[in-house]
Amino acid sequence: MIYRRYGGSANDILSMPFFDGYELIQFALDEEVEEKLYIRWAIGYQHVMGFDEFKRQVDFSRKAAVDNRSAEEILDSVREIIG
Repeated sequence: MIYRRYGGSANDILSMPFFDGYELIQFALDEEVEEKLYIRWAIGYQHVMGFDEFKRQVDFSRKAAVDNRSAEEILDSVREIIG
């Protein structure tokens, strides 16, 4: 991702102090997600809802997908599936 976004300037980012570089990379990742969401919204949802509403709904569904089960609960579930 670094080289795709920054090309030859990636060495500048990699030579930064760790947390500065981390924050810059995190910002770039967030912007990339935002761009992809915008394209997704523009192609299929712009006539149905506004971009901010679309982002809230997508963000809600991403948070809802978090699995808070313990490792043992997951293994029990897998054992039930396998039989």
